[in-house]
Amino acid sequence: MPEPKRKESNRSETKYKGITRIDYEGISTQGWMVRLTRQGERQQQFFNDRQYGGKTKSLQAARACYSKMVKAAPKIQTAKGRKTHRNTTGKVGVHEVRNVDSRWKNAESFAFCASWVDSKGKRRKVSFAWNRYGKKHAWNLACLAREHEINDRERVIELYGSKKIKR
Repeated sequence: MPEPKRKESNRSETKYKGITRIDYEGISTQGWMVRLTRQGERQQQFFNDRQYGGKTKSLQAARACYSKMVKAAPKIQTAKGRKTHRNTTGKVGVHEVRNVDSRWKNAESFAFCASWVDSKGKRRKVSFAWNRYGKKHAWNLACLAREHEINDRERVIELYGSKKIKR
């Protein structure tokens, strides 16, 4: 028996998160699939149009089921502020930068760079050079910038206390 073809569902047909329209040509499998994954555990349930009395009623049942699943599921865990195995500095969002100028022999400089994603989803960063601020102060400034998510270098220095830094 040949494999039934799955009808491509129109993306604009459903605007509900976690709910997908399933339509197979040639067989009676038509309905809505509800899926929710949290902490690696997937929950799913199918709502057949025929069983629920039509496309609209099965969608309503699917939406109600999705709401129940979300309420019962644990909260979404984000990676923000979580230290990973790739972190070499010990502070989330602060990394060491090595700059090399290929025009000169042994022309390299080091800095600590603080980076984060702002509320609009845009990546932000600011770095502090060791030769300008000293390694210890560059580290402290980068940590402060990351903590307060400030990419204006002068504001970070003000917060830190400009008297502590020899320029």
